[in-house]
Order: sequence, then structure tokens, then C-alpha cells
Amino acid sequence: MSTQGNLPGAVVVGTGFGLFTHVRALREAGFEVRAIVGRNLERTKERAAPLDIPVASNDLEAVLADDPAIRLVTVATPPHAHYTPVMQAIAAGRNVVCEKPFAKDLVQAREMLDAAEKAGVIHMLGAEFRFDSAQALLRRIVQDGAIGDPVMFSRIYQQPGGDPDEPLADWWTDANQGGGFLGAFGTHMIDQARSTLGEIVAVSAILRKLTPGRPHMTSDDYYNLQFETERGCKGVIEAAMEFPGPFVMATKVAGTKGAAWIQSGAAFGDPEEVWVQDGNGARQVPMPAELVNPAPEPFPIKELIQTEMDRWHTQGFDVAPYAKLFGQMKALMEGRETPLPEPAGDFRDAAAGQAVLDAARRSAAERRWVEVEKV
Repeated sequence: MSTQGNLPGAVVVGTGFGLFTHVRALREAGFEVRAIVGRNLERTKERAAPLDIPVASNDLEAVLADDPAIRLVTVATPPHAHYTPVMQAIAAGRNVVCEKPFAKDLVQAREMLDAAEKAGVIHMLGAEFRFDSAQALLRRIVQDGAIGDPVMFSRIYQQPGGDPDEPLADWWTDANQGGGFLGAFGTHMIDQARSTLGEIVAVSAILRKLTPGRPHMTSDDYYNLQFETERGCKGVIEAAMEFPGPFVMATKVAGTKGAAWIQSGAAFGDPEEVWVQDGNGARQVPMPAELVNPAPEPFPIKELIQTEMDRWHTQGFDVAPYAKLFGQMKALMEGRETPLPEPAGDFRDAAAGQAVLDAARRSAAERRWVEVEKV
């Protein structure tokens, strides 16, 4: 198989989000997508063909053995199915990016972290919204000390929901598969809080199912997570997949010298602004050129968009932040300075986030504050 101008090769594991987002973002970041791996071989071939992916397979080990030009494996399977392809990639000496939620539990997360570190491969967590323009700028402001020491963090997200008759992926609805809305969406918010404020040491959580339209759903579609960081900042993140009424989204951080926030629009995807308030009053902070992301472009191949979840994942909001994440990976693989100073999350961040998830689920079950295990 020939290479495209000696671009580093990548294989994507997963024919849903991996197909819709990873493939486009890898190509934008300067990788050659040489293969895609799925569970069902015929379906994988059918979905690979319109994207001109040369190899479609249901055997990652065979793909890696056959193609030494593949230097990066990206894993976008459901969370309970991350472990095997991640460990196969590590065993083959390939660099790896794994989606969130990272693992079934902290024990499994630690195994993947230990294996990656012992093998000396570059490892990253698929926390692409570290490179969302507004979130990245808010982090810079807080990390630079513009508002003093953070004392309170608040992140709220409530969407009215879609058609309750539309099927969701099993890992979103089955509590035993490590998902739910806390796993699917809350992991992004946990990572935002950790990367902005520092390690979370204790949590108190409410997990609920609000929608009446999915009687067999055992996981949460609403969460409220209070937390405290090691430096004493307190915070709350709340989100609902289906909460009737208007769309609500806001992120605010209060500090000892002021406050900073993301001014969101009336609908998801509307342009966002970042503001600071201190002794000189309130003002909008200009967006640095390197943090600007292009407008999202919907996935162009309509026949591959088949479910409600496909429609969520094909709007294109993830592609530009993910391209920046893969750009960070490419730079590290090439031994050069990363394009952005913001670090991508790695497997240590992934395990730390998993520890918060595990503590939150235990808190909700036992109705009490729970300390977060250290990684």
C-alpha cells in the first residue's frame, strides 16, 4: 500500500463517531487514514468505501501486523470495548488515542495507563473540547491568574431533548456498560474542570433519569455533580439530555480577584464569547488567532447518517477541536514542539477522570460525599 506523501498512517477503531469525526479530523491534521476497524466486517466495508478508506477490517491485530506505516491507533468504540483495542495497540508499539469515557472502571483505566507508560508509546484521551475556542481561552485566563485563585466553578447544560422513540446506543442506556449521560457528556465537563482548576478530591452526585420515554433505560440522563479541588475551589456541573423548556448553557468561574465566564448563545453551536470582570469592570476578551476554530461543516455523506446519535455526531462541532488534538499528537510523534501550549489529555488524565466518575456513581448510590481515589 502506498503512502500519501509520507504522511503518518493511522487506523480508526469504530464505525460510528470514529467514522464521522476521527477520520475527518485525522485528515485535517495531516494523517493518512489507512484503515478502519469495526465489529461487522461487511458493514465496515460498506461504511469505509464512501470515505475512500483503503482497508476495512474486523481484526485490529492483523491490520497492525500487516501495515507498519500505521503509527497511530484511535479508539472510538463504546467504553466497555476500549480495553482490548487499546491494549492491542500498545502491544504493537503504536501510539494511541482513546475516546472517553475511558474505561469500565478505575482498575481497568490504571491497567491501560500502566501498559502505555511501560511501552513508551504516546497516549492521549479523546477530550477534544480542551481545544474548543471558548473553553481553551477560559482555561488560559484562569491559569494565568487573571481572576486570582479560583473559588467557585459552575457549568450548566440543559437540552430539551429529541425524539424519545429514537434508539440510543446501548452504552448510553445501560448502566452496566459505563455510559449514561454522565459518562457520555459529563466526562468532558470533568476534564474541563480538572484541566482548568486542578485535581478533584471529593464529589457529591445526583444521577437521575428524567425522560419517561425510555422505560428500559437503567443509566442516567441527568447529573448534578458537586466537587472540591485539592486547592479548595468548589464547583458544580449539571447537565440534562432531555429537560423540557429552553436550551440552557453557561460556564462561570469566580476567583479571589474577579470572575470569568463563557457567554453562550441561545442554541448549541451559536458563537460564544469569553468575558472577565475585575476591579476595572467587565470586558470581553479577544479570541487569540491560534484558538479560533473554523465553522463546523456537517458530515457530507447522508446515507451513512442513520440514527439520532448519528445526527448528533455529524453536525461537525467536534471536528475542528479534534483536528487540533490530533495536531498535538502529530507534533509529539515527530519530536517537535506542539502547535498549541495547551496540553492534550493523556491516559493519566483519563484515569484521573475515571476516578471522578467512579466516585460520582458511588456517591449517587450511597447518597453522600465520596473522596476521589488518587491515580
